[in-house]
Amino acid sequence: MGLLPMLLLLLWPPPTRTRCPDFCSCKPDGALSCPDAGPGFTRLSLTYLPVKVIPSQAFRGLSDVLIIEISQSDSLERMEANAFDSLLNLSEILIQNTKNLVYIGPGAFTNLPRLKYLSICNTGIQKLPDVTKIFSAEFNFILEICDNLHITTIPGNAFQGMNNESATLKLYGNGFEEIQSHAFNGTTLISLDLKENKNLRKMHNDALRGATGPNVLDISSTKLEALPSYGLESVQVLIATSSYSLKKLPPREKFVSLLEATLTYPSHCCAFINLPTKDQNISLSIFENFSKQCESTARKPNNETLTD
Repeated sequence: MGLLPMLLLLLWPPPTRTRCPDFCSCKPDGALSCPDAGPGFTRLSLTYLPVKVIPSQAFRGLSDVLIIEISQSDSLERMEANAFDSLLNLSEILIQNTKNLVYIGPGAFTNLPRLKYLSICNTGIQKLPDVTKIFSAEFNFILEICDNLHITTIPGNAFQGMNNESATLKLYGNGFEEIQSHAFNGTTLISLDLKENKNLRKMHNDALRGATGPNVLDISSTKLEALPSYGLESVQVLIATSSYSLKKLPPREKFVSLLEATLTYPSHCCAFINLPTKDQNISLSIFENFSKQCESTARKPNNETLTD
């Protein structure tokens, strides 16, 4: 063998080995089955899976498992209804870097009362996953939906039934174009993170109708042209950097709880000055900053980002 072919063989990365736990069945191009891990097994990590499908009841019997991670699979294409069903101690589900995963069936996540964190990132799914049957009882449930470039819409009632306590929604870097009416109905939101959804242009005026909160709203690096006029009363922190399509904010009376704002245009700050004394929930220093930035509008380029 010549020198060059030998060097190429030495430098070429070894083939990735699929990893299937002993108690699971991971038939290539088949369906995953993990019926029983035995007592004391708390974390199931499934990387480079060769299977195409995670079927209904795939994890039945894993009563002690706290965390299930599925990642780095080029083979996985589907998750069926009830794939994660009645796992009463499960606290975290991570589904990441599975670009050929195009379908997550309705009710795939069902009756998970101790679930604290669900992350679905960098997949090929085309619809927002159904999370309405999770019924988590955990405080500050965290849902992370990120880098899913084929999801274009957040539909109405998308999160109703997800949990019955407060929640943080990290919905960033997706293909969202539209957020529909009553999208967040039935939620109590600590934080709503919509940043880096670069195609997001429309947020329905009633998108927050039926929701409590959010306390923190981040719409940075989106193409939103307007914020909803309903549902901003609880916003204490507003972040809207690199939001160049957002030329005008709702009337200042809508932001009765606002304490901190990070905005794109100096003109945005003008909406928050000269509030009646009884409405001044914002700290005095914040008001002074708004006034200075409003006065600087004529002196600064329109595309300059300002931070309060």
